[in-house]
Amino acid sequence: MSMPSAVRHINEARILDSLYRNGATTRADLARELGLMRSTVGNLIANLGEQGLVLEREVSGSTPGARAGRPGQLVQLNPAHSTFVGVDMGVGHLSVAAVDLMGHCFMSQSVPFESPFGDVDHAVDAAAQMVQAFIRKIPPAQPLRGICVVVPGLIDRSGIVLRAPVLGWNAVPIQALLSAKLQWNGVFTSENDANAFAAAELYSRTPSASSEALFVYLDAGIGGGLVAQGKLLRGQRGYAGEIGHIHLGEEGFDPATAVQGSFESYVGRNAVMARFKHHGGVGASLADLVAALEAQVPAALRTITEWAWWLGRGMASLISVFDPGRIVLGGPVAVLYLQVQTEVLDSIAKHLVQPFSLPSIEVSSLGPDACAIGAAMTLHHDLLSIDEQLVYGSSK
Repeated sequence: MSMPSAVRHINEARILDSLYRNGATTRADLARELGLMRSTVGNLIANLGEQGLVLEREVSGSTPGARAGRPGQLVQLNPAHSTFVGVDMGVGHLSVAAVDLMGHCFMSQSVPFESPFGDVDHAVDAAAQMVQAFIRKIPPAQPLRGICVVVPGLIDRSGIVLRAPVLGWNAVPIQALLSAKLQWNGVFTSENDANAFAAAELYSRTPSASSEALFVYLDAGIGGGLVAQGKLLRGQRGYAGEIGHIHLGEEGFDPATAVQGSFESYVGRNAVMARFKHHGGVGASLADLVAALEAQVPAALRTITEWAWWLGRGMASLISVFDPGRIVLGGPVAVLYLQVQTEVLDSIAKHLVQPFSLPSIEVSSLGPDACAIGAAMTLHHDLLSIDEQLVYGSSK
């Protein structure tokens, strides 16, 4: 790419990012924010408008930056330009979500789904049928630009699930299998569930709110999305964030976990339910455990107290390594944190050394569609970002 073309591409990406983060604004305000001449911004907006990425509308009354006596012009992203679809092939469920160019999730669906352990074909067939029906509901005027599939496991950059113990999958080319089943030749990517959850949270906030953060997804397995300086860290091979395998003890409560004594073998969904059963609890689901907690059943109270201690111990290790300003908990098991918040914080404090202090800890409000939304948001983020391959000739 020539230098003038590269500069234009970079500045267009900056405009799109600003409009996404800040909403509708004037050309004058964009010029001031980005340090560009108003004529340059005008040319860039005109080009983005021709591509259908932005819209301009008149606003009556006084508008900052507008000439006196003339109606103000506001520039905004065109929500109908793109649809991005995220597909979450989780443990016990399938979820699909659609996001527009404004970053709004305008359609989503989640259904219970239990696939035989290790049966990839059954899972792919079910996901494809659900996605095909879902895509047919997208308005024709809002074209589909890409699909991203999410799996709870270790995925390489080519879309192969190297290992997903909770599903019984090994070396599964999920990206190729699902795209072929859907007969979709457009943009198709893949992501693990923790990174997708982190993306859903990260890209829906202002950059400063998530500049140094840790997003922890608690389900049958445990994964983490690590954010530094507002960017999701992926590591040399894209495997960063496998926090569920951090070693905490000799033997946890989930015999099926990949690493005995790991973080997830103490606090993952299977582990907490095994602990509940061990203490004499009755029930097979998290809902049963929560109901028992509300009824003050001794087995449930003992289970949640022990769970809080181990969660705090594991999170203290993560805080010591990453020093995040914020921690956001998500996934089905995160609901338990609200029951024992004080106990978890006490456990973290006991396992932290000075000068580390407790970061803010919160539970995500995105709900069960978080990973599917996050998958779609990774595609949305790619469209609004500088294409380093295009500008530099290779990813930096």
